[in-house]
Amino acid sequence: MKVRTAEELMKDNMLVKHYAGSLAYGTNLPTSDVDFRGIFCADPVNVSTPFFTVRESTDVEEEDTKLYELSHYMKLALDCNPNVVETLWVDDSDITFRTAAYDLLRDNRHRLLSSKLAFTFSGYALSQLKRIKGHNKWINNPQPEERPRQTQFVSMIQWYGAKKVMPRDFDIEVFRNEHRLVPYGSDMYGLYYAPGRQVFDKEYTLNTTYDEERSNTPPLAIVKFNKAEYKLALEKHAQYWSWKNNRNAARGELEEQFGYDTKHAMHLVRLLRMGVEALRDGEIIVKRPDAEELLAIRNGAWTYEQIVQYATQKDREVREVWYKKTELRKKPDNKFAALLLMEAQDLVWSGCK
Repeated sequence: MKVRTAEELMKDNMLVKHYAGSLAYGTNLPTSDVDFRGIFCADPVNVSTPFFTVRESTDVEEEDTKLYELSHYMKLALDCNPNVVETLWVDDSDITFRTAAYDLLRDNRHRLLSSKLAFTFSGYALSQLKRIKGHNKWINNPQPEERPRQTQFVSMIQWYGAKKVMPRDFDIEVFRNEHRLVPYGSDMYGLYYAPGRQVFDKEYTLNTTYDEERSNTPPLAIVKFNKAEYKLALEKHAQYWSWKNNRNAARGELEEQFGYDTKHAMHLVRLLRMGVEALRDGEIIVKRPDAEELLAIRNGAWTYEQIVQYATQKDREVREVWYKKTELRKKPDNKFAALLLMEAQDLVWSGCK
């Protein structure tokens, strides 16, 4: 028995392939990537047994091409995944390959929709808003190049020295030489005078190893290493510089100019509008009639405050108005979807596709 790879199945059992992303939305620029999405069907051995499961495949020979296996696609479509369900709603002119099995799915696309999309489209939109807010904070509060040091997260709990020191004035780095830390438990340490010792090394990492008998001499101070805050600061620093070093140059310029990621803002507006349209009219409009306005948003036509306000208001409208008024079924029709799926599979397996 020959078991075909996902790549072989994608090429041999393809149902549809279409332009995706900005080309499908009508918001593409001369510099835009060429994205393709689509559906292919696995063989019976992949579907009927648990040993050779296939979910999706990418075409390494093309820039950005991903096709979903039919069974997996149907599950994602019933979940109203915005990036997946649009395959059944793309403009005919954006379809580069299609079959009778795809047309069967497309002819029944309305019955695969449910009001669940109120939460998925808004959810994806708000994830864009979260990124926008995060990047806005990074732009206005950039991280230094130097990584956070453990010594920056040491605070004084109690001072026992002769010369009074207030917690706000305490700096562990002053005591680097001729001192040491003795563990007291729960990230608490006694700071002791210790000739020849150091509190931290050249990387500003605390020297907390102690395998000697504890002294009865009182410490100079009791300090706490705020490990959780240090770990969080490390993560923020790494995230900031990963974003800073890997972001698209053109988008970076727009972020610096307008204070937020305008491409995320464009997608946010698009998703919220598509959600309203689907709930109101039962149609998912992929080729955007508002493409010109969306491109203007991408070029910074809206302020950061306008984007946040629009997202908040539109999300509330989707959930509190259109979700209640929509004529879409409340739950996916799994039985109908199962029959439709099996009919499409039979077309492929019989060679009709």
